[in-house]
Amino acid sequence: MDQEREFRRIAALIGAGDEPGAYRAAEGVIASHGDDPFVLVKCAALLYTMERWERGEELASMARRAAPDDAEGRLGLAVALRGLGDHQGSVELLAAAAGAEGQVIELARSFAAASRPEEALRTLDGAEGHEAGLLRAECLSRMERHQEAIGLAESLQDGSFRSGAVLLESLLRAGRERQARSVAESYAKRKRDADGLALKCYVMRIKGKTMAAMNSANQALKLDGSHTGALWNLALCLLEKGRTQEAKLLAGAINDSDPGSPLAMDVLRAARS
Repeated sequence: MDQEREFRRIAALIGAGDEPGAYRAAEGVIASHGDDPFVLVKCAALLYTMERWERGEELASMARRAAPDDAEGRLGLAVALRGLGDHQGSVELLAAAAGAEGQVIELARSFAAASRPEEALRTLDGAEGHEAGLLRAECLSRMERHQEAIGLAESLQDGSFRSGAVLLESLLRAGRERQARSVAESYAKRKRDADGLALKCYVMRIKGKTMAAMNSANQALKLDGSHTGALWNLALCLLEKGRTQEAKLLAGAINDSDPGSPLAMDVLRAARS
């Protein structure tokens, strides 16, 4: 069986509204490859899209039990589980993946995703690089050390959606909504690219200006149809409008563009609530 072709077929069935057929096809993949933890994770993500939450969680547990022995394999599976929202499982696997390249950063990400910013910050002690700095800023913001977070985030701006989103989140958590909007609009005016427009969308959505946010997201997607930040924000806007099925399809598009992205699960969990 060509796994990737089968996964594309399942996604197409979901998109066409044939969820019973998609579920049967997913169970067929599980029956054939149930000993592969990465296949189990992919199937779990598809089942979450179909709102088969209990079965998806069962597959995530199966994937943890089938974790690879090597540190690199555990690292990859930990990242995938974090994308499913299994933060504790991700932390446990990463703790056992000591020595793997990127282990420190990924462990910090999992602690942060699990709402454990203090532990994430301790994990980053001594870590260098741009992403380590952005993670520190996120943790400081969540710990309400707003001035430190904003100052660090400002120093790390490189024009990307990622760095801009960290700064905007820090400003918004500090209650500086007017400044956040001004920053986002300056990005959009200066860059006129997908990153800038997606950042503008982000602030418009937080401000409750859903139609303006959707307009910015659609403009971003015209420039880059797979921009995960724009897809994520547009999906959340669609949920606010009650357009749940369309939002879930965008979650699938996020997962296609960035497999294992926690943004896809963020949309699906929001759709569930």
